[in-house]
Amino acid sequence: MIARALFVAAILISPLTANADENSASLRALLAQYHCAVLDRLEHVYRAADSADPQNWFLIIELAAIPGDYVQCVFDSKTRMLCEAASGFYDQVATEPRMRRLPADAVAALGRLGFSTDDTAGNFRIWFDVGDPPDLGAIADFMLKALHAAFGARADDTLRFNAPLAPHATQKCVPVS
Repeated sequence: MIARALFVAAILISPLTANADENSASLRALLAQYHCAVLDRLEHVYRAADSADPQNWFLIIELAAIPGDYVQCVFDSKTRMLCEAASGFYDQVATEPRMRRLPADAVAALGRLGFSTDDTAGNFRIWFDVGDPPDLGAIADFMLKALHAAFGARADDTLRFNAPLAPHATQKCVPVS
């Protein structure tokens, strides 16, 4: 009887494990594909912050196929940052009814990353302190993890970047064959 219970438990758990492994592999592939491009832009934004207009201290990454699916991070100062994941709140003007909401599993995934899960007045948000010196690589990975978890971004998706202080990645991010 115990053997049968263990067998049934293994059958029930194996799809979850397979899904977690697949999810982990797809996240690793996304990070491998886009980490450099995100990090490079964050480095430019951070370095330019001393001389640039504060309204330009941001990076937005969106799925090219679905422009409303994005993650954006903005430096409030050189030591503090706000990141947001699109909730659909701003898809229409305030006087029109909301047409899009993230599925519950996507909201839960953002919550596990530390984002607020209340989208009644805006996007999902998280504030955090940026170290001195900052770990911009961790911020790059965080942004990509949020895109992966909430919007299903994968390595073969085309991502678009909006960063006035870093419109293009530098040569260091161009693959060499």
